[in-house]
Amino acid sequence: MSLNSFFQFFVPKEKKFYPLYIHQADYISKAAKLLRQMITETDLHQLESLKKEIKACETQGDEVLRDFYSQLFATVLTPFEREDVHELAEMMDTFLDHIDDSANIILTRRFTDVDEDLATMTDNIMFAAESLGTIIRDLEYLNNKSKAKEISRLCHEIKTLEHDNDELYASYISKLFTNDYSLTEIIKRKDLVQVLENTTNSVKYISDKVRSIISKL
Repeated sequence: MSLNSFFQFFVPKEKKFYPLYIHQADYISKAAKLLRQMITETDLHQLESLKKEIKACETQGDEVLRDFYSQLFATVLTPFEREDVHELAEMMDTFLDHIDDSANIILTRRFTDVDEDLATMTDNIMFAAESLGTIIRDLEYLNNKSKAKEISRLCHEIKTLEHDNDELYASYISKLFTNDYSLTEIIKRKDLVQVLENTTNSVKYISDKVRSIISKL
């Protein structure tokens, strides 16, 4: 055992990162719920209002990420590996960015109606964001076996939601070219289903990262 590893047993690891993760998760959860509202909203003014709220969440999430960087540079011992602390924060920020991208597509493409498959995809994104919030709140207690088991279960739940959206995406792309849509409508709907797919993939990457962290403990 190196001298540095020996001293790590006696030096407490910083816990200041956990509240920052929780702030990120709260902004993500709020934005995902707002996105679900947007997918079925037809009033333009209400759509614009919901989009502004999501953008505010994304901006606040960026501020949290800046706090991560400043505190990470000033910290000797992090709660888990320094690289993982950084990557998890970055991945959560990316998830929030993708939610904002989805909201932008919904607003700018001016959909007259959105079908059930797209609504289900936003439902799954919202459920995944809720599961992520629970994971992040329990992150501080990874050394507790029961907590780690529950986190692992929630990570699998997110994986299942991502798999469901993968199937919806493939099915939707196929239907785009069999239904009687105009070329403009095909492009609009392809843009939306693609960004929803990207959003779901980004939360799945977070769950994979959390599982990787657990495996190292």
